Amino acid sequence: MNFKKSKKIKIRLHRHKRHSMVFLAALLLFLISYGCTVPGTIVGGVSTVGSAALSAPGFEKRVNDAGLMVAVNRALLQKDDTLLLKIKIDALAGRVMLTGTVQDEIARTTLRKIVGDTAGIRQIFDYVKVSEPRSFSKVARDGLISARLRTSMMTDQAISAVNFIIRTHRGVVYILGIAPTEEEAMRVVNHARTISGVVAVRLEFETVDEMMLAFAVAEELSNVSTEEEALRQR
Repeated sequence: MNFKKSKKIKIRLHRHKRHSMVFLAALLLFLISYGCTVPGTIVGGVSTVGSAALSAPGFEKRVNDAGLMVAVNRALLQKDDTLLLKIKIDALAGRVMLTGTVQDEIARTTLRKIVGDTAGIRQIFDYVKVSEPRSFSKVARDGLISARLRTSMMTDQAISAVNFIIRTHRGVVYILGIAPTEEEAMRVVNHARTISGVVAVRLEFETVDEMMLAFAVAEELSNVSTEEEALRQR
């Protein structure tokens, strides 16, 4: 087989792989849009809401993380479908965490705009890096760190693992969580620090009380805005 023919085959394989991944993303998005369940994840790595958040009074009326992330993924598919293959988007009670790597600042700006323009997101934690793609072994190493941390959390009786979303990128552990107390979150952080290969831990956390207070403030501001608009129209 000559060099040109071999190169063409590699290009076709690359395109086939990319198109297959995009197709799978679109398929999952279609299933979610029509009410089908995809256990534990939505396109792009969006996780289910933890038990602490769900136990809060009126939570389900205030936040629809699944619907919110369907909107984000649909917008990404329409604007730049390659982003879904490079980043992870996690949502918990309206707070969104972005991790992963993109090829340039243009892609990063596109991602930020799409997520920022999505209605219903109350806070964004952007940890996306601009750099060259990493090797499979490095990606696998990060995955192993996340797996070890989840195992430690599940064996700790003082932690409800479903209250936290874990991502690891380049040895940095990113934690997005909601729990009744800050002590529970710090136990997760301490577990992460004991794992070999971890270079840093980033915690984005709020208690259930803080979450409900944020909802109450947002609703009050919305009511005031509505009343002011009604007065202007009189």
